[in-house]
Amino acid sequence: MELRQIHYFVAIAEAEHFGRAALRLRIAQPALSRQMKLLEAEMGIDLFERLPRGVRLTEAGRTFLNETRGLQAQIARAVDAARAAAAGQHGALRLGFIEAAAWQGLVPDALRLFRARFPGVELTLASMPTADQLGALRQGTLDGALVYNPLPAEDLSATPLVRHPVVLAVPVESPLAARAQVSLRDLVDYPLIGFQRRASPRFFDDVHTRFRALGITPRYIAELMVETDILALVSAGAGIALANSCQKWRQPHGVRFVEVHDLGVSLELSLVHAIDNRTPTLHQFAAILSDLAGQTDGKLLQA
Repeated sequence: MELRQIHYFVAIAEAEHFGRAALRLRIAQPALSRQMKLLEAEMGIDLFERLPRGVRLTEAGRTFLNETRGLQAQIARAVDAARAAAAGQHGALRLGFIEAAAWQGLVPDALRLFRARFPGVELTLASMPTADQLGALRQGTLDGALVYNPLPAEDLSATPLVRHPVVLAVPVESPLAARAQVSLRDLVDYPLIGFQRRASPRFFDDVHTRFRALGITPRYIAELMVETDILALVSAGAGIALANSCQKWRQPHGVRFVEVHDLGVSLELSLVHAIDNRTPTLHQFAAILSDLAGQTDGKLLQA
């Protein structure tokens, strides 16, 4: 049994005439009659009573018509759902993100707008370090990742969005906390808490390039993988740290952020996805991100 035969059957049942149904369907009447004979033969029943001037449904035919109308409605819904999915209006979107980027600005604005425009999409969010996000992209458990300073990779595509400045996090009791701004040379005598290079290679290299350019050797007492752990040590008075300015939106107790006027290092937030991922929902979210990011004119955002 083919769907077109069911379509033909409904047309004949509604017209109660093979000729009128053939005109409506734009097929030859003999071909239409042949298809109905094949359908009746396959089902082993008569669907129509052939009359001198038309046809009439048998009891079995009326029952079949009621059921097939339900089937047609289901098919129409399936077609609409498929079209909506192709347009990114339905389906799922699995996103990873760096927590600091989600407190204020581009990421939360984009998420709110996406939910408003595409309420039929099941949105799953996961906060995780950059390395974990990139691993999840490669394993296919994430569709997109919002990370800072991703390194080039043949299997991943990265779209730069905005840049966030790097600031100095100091304990509130530190003499540096009273300063409006500091220079890198002011940090020489202070214990520094930083990222391990594998946590953010580009950021690590950019910072140390600036230190070397000024002939400064930083004195690290700890190198960690997660910024919240770094700030926890700053809050405890263990040392100072260079941090994402977005942390100002959830400033830890006992920590003050100070501008470093000669650092010149920022964190570039990017949307990363597998090159072969063409999920329509991801495309829609990427378009929203790009549109909102474009409104900043590519300038460095001050958190």
